[in-house]
Amino acid sequence: MPSKRYTIIVADRESGEVRRGTVAARPVVAVLALFLLLPTGWANLSRWATQAEINSLRSQNARLQVESASYRTAATDLTAQLAVLQSAIDNLEERTDAGAPARVAVDRLPAAVTLSDPVDAPLPAPGPTFERLRNLLTSLEGKLAAVRHSVAVRETLAAATPTIWPADGWVSSGYGYRNDPFTGDREFHSAIDISTRSGQPVRATANGLISIAGRNGHYGNMVEITHGFDLTTRYGHLSAFAVGVGDTVQRGDIIGYAGATGRATGYHVHYEVAVNGRTINPLRLLSDADPLAAN
Repeated sequence: MPSKRYTIIVADRESGEVRRGTVAARPVVAVLALFLLLPTGWANLSRWATQAEINSLRSQNARLQVESASYRTAATDLTAQLAVLQSAIDNLEERTDAGAPARVAVDRLPAAVTLSDPVDAPLPAPGPTFERLRNLLTSLEGKLAAVRHSVAVRETLAAATPTIWPADGWVSSGYGYRNDPFTGDREFHSAIDISTRSGQPVRATANGLISIAGRNGHYGNMVEITHGFDLTTRYGHLSAFAVGVGDTVQRGDIIGYAGATGRATGYHVHYEVAVNGRTINPLRLLSDADPLAAN
């Protein structure tokens, strides 16, 4: 069956000139369908990329947890073994010292006297032997201390990494370029906006120290948390504060309440994450690709 064709007529009112053009229906429909499908395809591609990155971070986090658990178990076992070794060294040294007079007498025995020792090897000198054992023990204790420090640093970093949602709600504006809601100009949005109810609790997303809690320009009422490891988070447009500068907070603690202060078009939380002073997409660190309850 031949494809339908449409004729487009363009007439010039002044000259009366008429121009005609004919187009087939199928190519037109195909082009329109392509324009309609492109935004959907791009959104799905972005979502798949974000999900893949989050899955990779989850895998790395799981591996770190397993490694930390293994280090802790090994450190506990090694501590017990070191205690046993130290006790054995002390006991042997006491026995050696107590038998000093007998050793003098043994040394004076005739050469014909032999020892029925199960090990066919000369006995080591107690002094140098104990010294070598103590040196080995010191080396092992140093390595154990290094392992403990490594585990402590890993655990501290895990506690300082923002991994939960700061408030109940949904993402109304993502990280990256967007049209400014006030001017319509294209701008870079350095955070995600989580739309929520007025007065909704806002929670710290990781352990840290409150470095700012007050009015801050377009942010309105804002809280900034310094987490260590050059990690900081910001929570903007709050209606009220639950913390002050200098307070320490744990992941999940309430730091304020959602509002629309500052440059805001509605109730939401401006949630920003920075590493070494440069912002990153908070979705890279959150525990799920879809917004979830913070509590």
